[in-house]
Amino acid sequence: MLQKPNKFEKTYYYLILFFAFIMPLSRALVSLFVILLPIIWIYEGDFKRKWQEIKSSKFLLAIILFTFYSSISFFWSENILEALNQIRLFSYFILIFVIATSLQPKYIPQIITSFLMGMFVSEIIAYGVFFELWTFKNATVQNPSPFMIHIDYSVFLAITSILLLNRLISSKYTLNEKILFAFFFCTVTGNLFLATGRTGQVALIAGIIVMTLLHFKLTLKSLVLSLFLIGSIYTTAYTLSNSFKIRTAQAYSNIEGIINMNFNSSWGIRAAFWITTYDILKEHPLGVGIGDFQDETAKIIEKKKYTFLDSSTKEFISTNHPHNEFLLILLQTGIIGLVLFFYMIYQLYQLQIKDKELKELSILFLTIYFVSCMTEPLLVKQFPIAIFVLFVGVFSTDSLRNIDKKGGLSK
Repeated sequence: MLQKPNKFEKTYYYLILFFAFIMPLSRALVSLFVILLPIIWIYEGDFKRKWQEIKSSKFLLAIILFTFYSSISFFWSENILEALNQIRLFSYFILIFVIATSLQPKYIPQIITSFLMGMFVSEIIAYGVFFELWTFKNATVQNPSPFMIHIDYSVFLAITSILLLNRLISSKYTLNEKILFAFFFCTVTGNLFLATGRTGQVALIAGIIVMTLLHFKLTLKSLVLSLFLIGSIYTTAYTLSNSFKIRTAQAYSNIEGIINMNFNSSWGIRAAFWITTYDILKEHPLGVGIGDFQDETAKIIEKKKYTFLDSSTKEFISTNHPHNEFLLILLQTGIIGLVLFFYMIYQLYQLQIKDKELKELSILFLTIYFVSCMTEPLLVKQFPIAIFVLFVGVFSTDSLRNIDKKGGLSK
């Protein structure tokens, strides 16, 4: 069986450790690591071993297949600049292969802890802004998101919350550790509901339900625990957070408006994108190409008129992404692209992860992430794609080592 060389082991460990810490904190350093880690990976060589490991993973092959098909849709795109910009984002996926084939599984706990420390730093800054102890960049008392927009930050906070909550109900940790986790969970979840990002707030509900099913299966106990946790968290948030109360009322108003064919609202715009995407796909079942989604949306609006949309909403829809990862992929690459994307997600959930807690975390992370993709195209945004490649890379490195142990890689 092939053994991984140790020459660069510590180098990868310290770089990925630091990447996990700074990833919620700095756009510039995220960009640096997207370049630096692949350069070291290429300099290291040992491509025969790396390719054998990649071939042994159905998930890594699924990523290659999806990105390859998405990239060739460049050839039926007319907006070349936007197409190149979209393809550029696939460079982040390279980090998945770097982490998967270079990081030793024994370092995974430290990597996750480093990410939590980065989130703790961002929390301190966010709470300082909220309590008006200091000012920081564009963060405000109404929206104390220090380094990224509120939607993206809400996803980060939801992932951190479910990670900590899963540890709280686990029997693996001591009482003192659980007290620390409980404090951190309360502050993180409080931060989630202080901000205005409803994406993470909604995704956390799905995460809690899946978490209780993982621990207690589909039983009365899991149902009661899910209802208790969701009820407690969201009732407390509604009582204490004026921001959450306002956003909840807005959501109710948005839904009421959609029912009455008024799409001129945050949720109404997202619903309108389903209509425009459907009409575009009827004319372009293979998608419009990776770069033409805005141009074709503008054309369909001009063609169909959509009298239920006002002029400002039409302008917004014509000049923005569809606020949904799945709709964006449909627009760009059609049904085939979406099937390949779902196949990639399926293989992610199927990763062979031996460590029970890490397997639970992989399922919870993916649940939070892809539920969030229903309201925002996370894989075309720097911070959300960075957290995806970090955690998926970590899950993959553990899975690859399990394939090794089963004799999946031969000499």
